[in-house]
Order: sequence, then structure tokens, then C-alpha cells
Amino acid sequence: MKQKLRLFIEVSLFVTLIVPLSVQSQIFTKITQGPIVADGGASRSVNWVDYDSDGYLDLFVSNGLEGGQNNFLYRNNHDGTFAKIMSDPLVTGHSPSDGASWSDFDNDGDLDAFVVAWYDSNNALYINDGNGSFTQVFTGQPVNDHGYSENSSWGDYDNDGNLDLYVTNSGSPSLGAKANFLYRNNGDGTFTKITTGEAATDLMYSRGISWVDYDNDNDLDLFITNERSQNNTLYKNLLTETGQPNLSRSIIDPITNSGGSSFGASWGDVDNDGDLDVFVTNGWPTAQLNFFYLNNGDGSFARVLDDTIAKDIGNHFGSAWGDFDNDGDLDLYVTTSYGPAASKNLLYQNQLMETGVLSFQRVAAASPVNDLGYSYACAWGDYDRDGDLDLVVAKTFNENENNALYRNDNNNGNHWLEVRCVGSTSNRSGIGARIKAITAIGGQFVRQFRAVEGQSGNCSQNLYQHFGLGNAMVIDSLRIEWPSGTTDIYTKVAVDRIVTALEGAGLTGVENNRGSVPREFELFQNYPNPFNPTTKIRFSLSTPGFTSLRVYDILGQMVSTVVSDWFPAGDYSIDYSPNTLASGTYYYQLSFRNSLNQNSSIQESRKMLLLR
Repeated sequence: MKQKLRLFIEVSLFVTLIVPLSVQSQIFTKITQGPIVADGGASRSVNWVDYDSDGYLDLFVSNGLEGGQNNFLYRNNHDGTFAKIMSDPLVTGHSPSDGASWSDFDNDGDLDAFVVAWYDSNNALYINDGNGSFTQVFTGQPVNDHGYSENSSWGDYDNDGNLDLYVTNSGSPSLGAKANFLYRNNGDGTFTKITTGEAATDLMYSRGISWVDYDNDNDLDLFITNERSQNNTLYKNLLTETGQPNLSRSIIDPITNSGGSSFGASWGDVDNDGDLDVFVTNGWPTAQLNFFYLNNGDGSFARVLDDTIAKDIGNHFGSAWGDFDNDGDLDLYVTTSYGPAASKNLLYQNQLMETGVLSFQRVAAASPVNDLGYSYACAWGDYDRDGDLDLVVAKTFNENENNALYRNDNNNGNHWLEVRCVGSTSNRSGIGARIKAITAIGGQFVRQFRAVEGQSGNCSQNLYQHFGLGNAMVIDSLRIEWPSGTTDIYTKVAVDRIVTALEGAGLTGVENNRGSVPREFELFQNYPNPFNPTTKIRFSLSTPGFTSLRVYDILGQMVSTVVSDWFPAGDYSIDYSPNTLASGTYYYQLSFRNSLNQNSSIQESRKMLLLR
């Protein structure tokens, strides 16, 4: 057994003697005003998504009341508040919705949504029109299949650059129970339903979905959580061996032999050893222990029994990994439902960076763990772009219970980085990309690993990948492994910013000076110039608008799109690191269209010199 499991045993007595944490717990502020916390019902899925491509996380919440209920969509106002969208088809369908998964499945540059329904209702696909609105699709296999669907997730299991879709179903045979649905993306906006193979024919009470490369062989495997004492299922993808996707059911003790009544699985590299471990929530109809498995790195797993994280009994549904204290290791939030009305949610703080040993300590004094009621999904997301992870929790079953939002006001000075992946040969959403960061924290090199997922836990999602960096002033190496097989490596990456990784084309980090609003539009000379490998490009916007920054060679051919997003007024600084460009002279051009006056547009260009 691996050394890391032995460390759990050695510190188990120590862990049980420690009192629950309260110091770090004071950093959360419960939001009490605004549409998100004024809405409630039978809320299920929570998805942090930038649906309008303005660089800020918006929030989607699905609702599954029997007989139908409208879903919620909240647009981020860039000032810590949200505006509720009232009239779009995405929020007027009045369906008993359950899980939702967002992606740019048609690779057109914006995020679309697939929302499943229970009570034998049709599932729904919504196409983003690119202007902040959606069109519901009424034809095709995915939206004409119906049953008792619980969750959905996008994942490119054949690595062709087009995202495929998996849907789980539950429901007893008396209700007409169906096998789970697998749809292969044809690349033209249509899908082919796969009807053969175990992943498409196994009949289970299925809940959660994880497209996850658990064995590090560069293809997505499929892990499904099943309730009612059924074992969870793992389908190994044999794509790299056969050249065609082949999801073959695998029996891997203990993750497929533990029984339980499982609802969701959260995968994350909790011990910073380069492979994905997994936490599985269990509950209903009776309170149970959750499952926590460490990946041994050879295709096998070891179940942890002696740590706090595996000892709490309850009716647990949602879970989400996130480094809420930015110290360089993943912490965990777990929701509780179906049990006693006095049930509370759980927050576990990872002690790896503090003690050098992987162990978890339960946080006792914080609003996210002291609010009562029935909770379903949860998701971490930095909605206010201040560098720490905030938390949203869906409340369910009690219609008088509103959803909850907790702002993280962490002021411990730890550094951070968020990465948004944009594929080119790979799918545009970057789902399946693997991001690895090496930093010096506390005098030691720390390796962290994140994977972009179409679904995590039970009904939760965030495509942005967050790294806590402790006292690290720079990331020594940032490695991005794309589903296409392309690998991009960046060195000496600046911290405390949100960066966009463009597959094979460079890394851009946009820093917004939140001071006074500039008086005019201006593009500045890059610095340093000449440069190798990174230069900084600054520009000022006096009004909000859609802004694109592109690079051209001396023949006028575009060679890179650095950014193409909506920006508020402000001063901006972008780190530009072209990976594939040769030495030479290039021109960078800033194009701007005024949001306040659509007929007003500006372009400005400057010259720069790259020396290899």
C-alpha cells in the first residue's frame, strides 16, 4: 500500500484529538440580499458559468418541483451583485428539472446548456445565441428521450474535438426505468445515440456522472454513482488501445465494490501527487458513511477509513473540492439533505500544507456549516474576482427555503491563480484538459493538478480552475495537457490573476486596475520590446464594450487571438506568451465596440519584436 495511506494511519489518533477549526471559518460572509438568496424551491443543480462571455461568473440553478418549476439564471453585474433573467426560454420552461451541464458543444465560442428532467419528462438542450439569450432545441435524439433523468455531463470520450453527452437515469421498474443515455456528437449540431455497450445498457439507479481520466492515459473514462445499495460503476475507455472509443465496465476494488447509496463523486488531487482521488457522497434512505478513495497511481485505489473526512454519518448529497484558504491543497464542502431538519452541511480543511501529512479537520464555526435545512448541490466559484473561492448551495424540498450564497472574505495574503481553457483542436470549452502547476510554497516545491469537467459532485460545475498558491510569488511551471494530445508549458507565470490558456497559442492574463475610469481609449506599447518569452500589453477603455486583441504577422495574416471578450471600463494589462511563433516582427491590434453606442467602434495597432 502506498506511503500516503500509511500516513493516514499514523496521524489518525492525532486528528481525532484536535478540536474543530474556528479561526479560518470566520472568513465567510453569508449574503442576505439579492435575487440569488431570495429565490428557492426544489433547487437541484448549481453551475457557475460565464454564459455572456464577459469574464465574470454567472449562476444557473435548476429546479425540480413535481409538476414543473422555472429554472433560475443570474447575470453577474461586476460589482458583487446579480440580475435575475426573467424572460429567456432557459428560465421559462416550467419543467421538473434536475442536473445540468454547460459547454460549448458546437464550438462557436459561447456556452450552451443541457438540462435533464425527472417525472418522465423530456430533457432539454438550449443553444446560446451569442447575445446573452438562448434558443431551445426541439428536434433530435437528446431532447426527445425522456425518463427519470438525474444528471448530465459533457465529455469528449472519442477525442475528436466534439463534446459527447452522457445522461443518468433512476426510477424503479414500475416507473419504466431506463438505462443511461450516451450520445455521440456528430460535429454538425446533431447527435447519434449509442445503444450498444455496457455504458448504454446497464440498468441501475444512477445519479452522478464523472468523465475522468483516472488512469492518466489521455482519454476520458466514466464513473457513475448508483443509489440503493448498488455498487458504483466504472467504465474504462480503451480508446488509446483500439483507436475507437470503447467504454468497458471495470471491477476495481474498492471503488466499484463498496455498495452504499451514492449520489455524487468529486474527483481531485487532494494529496498533490499527480493523480485524481475521489470522494463519494452517500445517504438516503438511511444515514451512511461517505467513501474516500486515494488513487495509487497504478489504476488501483485505497479506501481511507481513519480520517475525519470518512467518519461523518449522514444523508449526504453534494460535494465540491476547492482551496478556500489558498494554501495549496484542496479542501472539501459536503451538503446534507433528506435527514433531520437540524442537519448541517460540512466543511473539511485539508492539513497537508500545514503539517506535511494529508489529513482533514472539520470546520465548526462558519455560516456555511451552521445553516440548517435541506441542501442539494454546492459549487465553489470566484464570482467577485477577488482571488478566493465563494460558495453557493442549492436548497431543496422545503419550498420556504431559499438558496444560499457565501462570500469568501479571505485576507490571509495567500496568492492564487485561475485558469480558463479554450481549445482549438480540442473542444472549445477545454473539458478534459489537465492543468499542472509547480510552485515553491513555504520553501518546498508543490505540484498541484486540476482537471476541467463537465460535471462534478452531484449537480455542480465550474469550468474555471482555481489554484491556491500560499506564499508563492510566481508559478515556476504551468503545464496544460489538452485532450488532442497537445501540451503547452509556461514558465515564470505571474500570480494573483485570471488567465486564459489558448490551446497551442499562448497564455494571456488580464489584470484590471480598479481605480478611476480612464478618460479615453488607448493602446500602449508592449513592454519589454523586443521580448522573449513574455511581454505585457496594456490598454485603457473609457466605456464598456466588446474588445478583441489580435496579433498579425508582417504579411497581415492573423496568428493569434489574445482576448475576445466583453470588458468594463478600466485599465488593463495582459501577459502575452506566444508558444509557437518564430522570431520576427508582429503587429498587435486592439478592436473595440462601445456597449453604450453600438455604432461606435475603434481600432488601434502597434508593432512588437519577438526574439527567440
